[in-house]
Amino acid sequence: MEPVPETAEVLRSLNQTSERDLAAMIDALAERVVAIVPSCVGLSVSLVDSGLTFTLVATTEQVAALDAVQYVASGPCVESASTGDEIQLDDVLDEARWQHFARAAAAQDVRSTLSLPLAAGGGIAGAVNLYAADPRAFAGVEEELRRAVGGGRDLGVSNADLPFRTRESARGATRTLDELDVVEQAVGFVMAEQRVGADEARRRLTDAAERAGVDVPSAARALMARR
Repeated sequence: MEPVPETAEVLRSLNQTSERDLAAMIDALAERVVAIVPSCVGLSVSLVDSGLTFTLVATTEQVAALDAVQYVASGPCVESASTGDEIQLDDVLDEARWQHFARAAAAQDVRSTLSLPLAAGGGIAGAVNLYAADPRAFAGVEEELRRAVGGGRDLGVSNADLPFRTRESARGATRTLDELDVVEQAVGFVMAEQRVGADEARRRLTDAAERAGVDVPSAARALMARR
């Protein structure tokens, strides 16, 4: 599958845009997607930098937390951004490749996803990740969505004030016993799943939260959902 075309100029400008511009960009993009897929409940734009995938902007913290789960345990967002493949999950309840992400998505009432790769400079720059409440929500409208995501040069032009968070905002300390508990559960899960020590598991969880732009407890809660 060829990457979404005509996005290089937009992507090159993203690092120089203000938070207001990024909020406006995601708002304009969300409006176009929801017009095609009414059950779309959120989306994120992820970029690849130095071999790592980061969430540049997301419509909600819950969506960003789903990205964080993928940064810990992999998923379609990471796969699309790194390989340039277009990846569609018709129903996360039937997903076998990325079961940890599928459980986290189902816990957020997300049933289907679509990740569309973004191209820049002859390579893959990242992906737009779409999350919908209905199964098979994106089936049959993929070409429309490719045009909606890749064809517009108006990304970041409209005025909006959507809730989203930058990576730097993730660097907060856990404050409550509940937060500490869920973080420790997530650390233990990463230790068991990835066969690493406690310090490395904690580093991976923290790294995933920072890359997604959420705090560590939010990433931990998403990872441990429905376990």
